[in-house]
Amino acid sequence: MNLQKVAIISGFLVLAIGGVGGLMLVGYAIILHAS
Repeated sequence: MNLQKVAIISGFLVLAIGGVGGLMLVGYAIILHAS
């Protein structure tokens, strides 16, 4: 398994699921990590 290919596929899946939803999820994770 090529890690770079896996990373690209993972990123594509995040965009496919929904850019806005992905950004909200990332923002929520950052808030949890910061607090």
